[in-house]
Amino acid sequence: MIRLWNKLSLIQRYTILSAAITFALAFVFSEAMLRWIERLAIEDEAKVGAEQVLRAIAPQLKSNDFGRTLSPQQRAFLDTVFRAQGGLNRAVRVRLWRADGRLLYSNVSESVQTTGVSLSAQNGYAVFAERQGRVDQAAAGLVRFFVPLTIEGETKPIAVFEIFYDLAHRLDDIRWRVRTTVPLGFFFLYVAIFALVDRGSQQLEKQKADLKAASIGTFLSLASAIDAKDTYTGDHSSKVADLAVYVARALKLPPEMFDDVRMSGRLHDLGKIGLPDAIIQKAGPLNPDELVVMRNHAERGFQILLKAPLSDRVKLAVRHSHERWDGNGYPQGLSGENIPLMSRIVAVVDAFEAMTSDRPYRKGMPVQVALERLERDAGSHFDSRITKIFVQLVRKDVTLSALGTRAVASS
Repeated sequence: MIRLWNKLSLIQRYTILSAAITFALAFVFSEAMLRWIERLAIEDEAKVGAEQVLRAIAPQLKSNDFGRTLSPQQRAFLDTVFRAQGGLNRAVRVRLWRADGRLLYSNVSESVQTTGVSLSAQNGYAVFAERQGRVDQAAAGLVRFFVPLTIEGETKPIAVFEIFYDLAHRLDDIRWRVRTTVPLGFFFLYVAIFALVDRGSQQLEKQKADLKAASIGTFLSLASAIDAKDTYTGDHSSKVADLAVYVARALKLPPEMFDDVRMSGRLHDLGKIGLPDAIIQKAGPLNPDELVVMRNHAERGFQILLKAPLSDRVKLAVRHSHERWDGNGYPQGLSGENIPLMSRIVAVVDAFEAMTSDRPYRKGMPVQVALERLERDAGSHFDSRITKIFVQLVRKDVTLSALGTRAVASS
């Protein structure tokens, strides 16, 4: 999982994390808002219900009615009120408790009950409501509220209405609306923010690509400058790059590696940028001291490219393009498969291009002679497999020696 995460781009990581955070926030916020709205709805319903109860019932009862059993006429009146279609039509159960805690009335058939709490005692109403809320839990979708009845000049209630209201439909509607609109709001907010981030990311990626292209262009310009120093070699690096790609295709390397192969060929002699013209353009073999200076160019090219926006494959190819299969090359004396594959490719095509090009101290070899030299040095100087493939390719199409347009395009 960690390995997969590390392979994701920055924008992909942001997308996953931000989506998870947004989903969590939407859930938490919607549930918190739901609880708050439900409480407000219940409080509002309780207030309205209490007002209706007091307005419809209280005037019909006298204070002394709450100290005794209700008459049949009073019970019938209350039954009529709570069965009427109106503001109290959602009242599922209605109880009227006397001040001494005894059940005075219920709109459903119930045995005589007592709470054991006197409403006239100190904090009696609060104790009554708390105890009654525990012993008789409301069913799902029902809310319970209490409507205390007081007489003018008294602070303690002489009776309490206990009313169960059916708010299932209203609460379900509230839940649906909150759990739909809040996540949708978060979703649209997320989409808007993501669009801004994505646009900014694209602009940043474009800027990075432009900077990378400009940086690589600088190095390619340096490579071209090296070729321009030697009027004999001309576009040596470009030819090596094209030949290297041709071999990479023949080796059936992944297409995504072709750009790295081409770049390795273009930059393999980059380290020569600091060499004196007297050495680069010398019309004859180099002496031992000059040879030491010349051989330093592989390591110098690697150092120049260390912070370049290029893959490590390219940098290592530049560093080791002059290694030999038998370990007698430079700068580190690597041998065999320890030499990077791109370095081995560049080594073969670089040698071929050098042998077939005119030099100040000699004329370029015929193609067939150069191929024979490569075959002779396969297994000692060069990778035998790569050499064999390259030689076969050139013998099939000798125009490769000059990198003709038809030959390259046909690959």
